[in-house]
Amino acid sequence: MKKLFLITVLCSVCAGLFAGPLIDAAKARDYKTFEKLVKSNADLNETDEKGMNVQLSLAYFNVKDFKKACKLLAKKGFDFDVPVANNISLVYVLAYSCAHEKLSVLLKYKVDVNRKNSITELKPIEATQFSTFKFFSEQIIPDDAYDRAQKTRKLLLQHGSDAFKYCDLTFGNVGNFFFCLANVFSSIDPFITPQKLNSYNLFDYSNFKDQTLVIVNQQLLEKVFLEFGVGATINNYYDSQEILEKLIECTESPYPFILIGNTGNNPIAPYQWVNINGGSYMEDKSITASLDAFSPDALYDFVSYDVQDISQLVTIQLNYLYDLDNLEDEMEEAEEEPVIISSLY
Repeated sequence: MKKLFLITVLCSVCAGLFAGPLIDAAKARDYKTFEKLVKSNADLNETDEKGMNVQLSLAYFNVKDFKKACKLLAKKGFDFDVPVANNISLVYVLAYSCAHEKLSVLLKYKVDVNRKNSITELKPIEATQFSTFKFFSEQIIPDDAYDRAQKTRKLLLQHGSDAFKYCDLTFGNVGNFFFCLANVFSSIDPFITPQKLNSYNLFDYSNFKDQTLVIVNQQLLEKVFLEFGVGATINNYYDSQEILEKLIECTESPYPFILIGNTGNNPIAPYQWVNINGGSYMEDKSITASLDAFSPDALYDFVSYDVQDISQLVTIQLNYLYDLDNLEDEMEEAEEEPVIISSLY
């Protein structure tokens, strides 16, 4: 039977959740409809079923339409600073995505530039650091990432933000790609935990601007799969059309696949890694099709993803199972002492 290897420990989100008309128009980047609705006295306080509000949906507009939308809403006495769950505000998501052009527009209105989210307690200026972090060896960081982060920080400082500082290296800061893997391995071994997986030799270490980075190394990851008795073939895809084709191909394949995507094209949560468990792309055959995706980062539970949001697709084909009693030859190079990141917590 043709099937996608589902991560059984996950609850995939429903595709095509109902949203209010303003949020729908913003997410579709349809400013004309958005403007018409606002002028027709649409409900500015609407939210969708995942908790997205009108404020954060504005981030979907390009810079030109974002400016027009803000000007239009300001005439209605709109409060731009109402957060969604976890105290995430529009200021925070624009800082997180280093969208300094939009942020320069938003900061003309009354907003709190030091509002902390309620999970990591990071401020908007501190959220800018994730645009420059690499958490997987095959992940591509845009050439202008650091420049955009610096411009965003400068802008926030000019408007009263507290000083910027990098996060300390903690178990939680090994990156979302690692926690997507934890979901994967827990479907192979129900007794595995992130802490236990953390004890395997998975990581490379590096430094960036005095910040220690922890990167999952693809070659080491393949060896860890072998330790679990699984042969894994890992491939990476970066082109939107090819990503769509691979999603369909993997879903139709008789072989088990694990799919992990980087949401670099999403304007609200561009540095997330998500487990992909299907979506409407099988019917729509379109990059605008919705995804059934799970993000281990609870900060962004209010975000839903489409195929076009995925900037990198990692496909992991599970090729065969080993007899765990006969792994000596295969694991000869993987018997180094593990580095335990949680000891740095």
